[in-house]
Amino acid sequence: MGTHYFIDHHYENDGGSIRSCVYRFGRVIMSNGRLSFLRTVLKPLGLSDNAIDKTIDFISDLLFEKEAEASSTEYPYHLVDEFISPAELNFFFNLKTVVGDEAHIFSKVKLSDLFYAKTGDYGKNRSYTNRIDRKHVDFLLCDSKTLKPILGIELDDKSHQRADRQERDDFVNHIFQAANLPLMHVPVQRGYLQSDLKTKLATFISGTQNANEKSTQVQDLAPRCPKCGNEMILRTAKRGDNQGGKFWGCSKYPECRGIINVEVKNA
Repeated sequence: MGTHYFIDHHYENDGGSIRSCVYRFGRVIMSNGRLSFLRTVLKPLGLSDNAIDKTIDFISDLLFEKEAEASSTEYPYHLVDEFISPAELNFFFNLKTVVGDEAHIFSKVKLSDLFYAKTGDYGKNRSYTNRIDRKHVDFLLCDSKTLKPILGIELDDKSHQRADRQERDDFVNHIFQAANLPLMHVPVQRGYLQSDLKTKLATFISGTQNANEKSTQVQDLAPRCPKCGNEMILRTAKRGDNQGGKFWGCSKYPECRGIINVEVKNA
């Protein structure tokens, strides 16, 4: 009762002092509770009751400071605006339609979660792992029952035309080949011909092709322009002798007018 009176009346007009008093009061409770055993340890040393109280208060201050530091730890994290880009999202829905229930699709899988280095030397293993630690594959198809990786898919936008990205792509291609996991490169397009995509994926998700043969395949869904080397887009002729027919046109059109005719199979 005396303690409550002390808090209510002596500090009633000073908010900061009230908080200080409550803090002090809680520390005293701690001293008399969890730290009370120290009295039995300090008493045989010949310390006075006042000295013992000061010692316990000092230890209480240290403990409360640590708790305060732990509670003030900052976590300045925010959710990213886009987990995947609009181009990746567009391709994902096309891929999902084609794959159906035959495989599960994972996005942005770290290479270090897929592969490991085995050289017999720990230092070398760590070095090889570091080289792939910050790299990922855009999409990964896994078996619908076992979730065993079946196929990696890289969605290549214009940035892959840069020399540094081509060097990175070549490095990643060799990693997949060394680990016997096939990798497919797909040029970014506004629209995808799902029948064409299904044909390219069929051998991987059906399991009819030998694993060793699959491992060496790095495929493109669209050919490269014979004039400038950029990816090509499947287009429909609007006029001329081939009106209504399909052909591959350079993505750099009208700067580049390279084309490849699409062969029509006779029924």
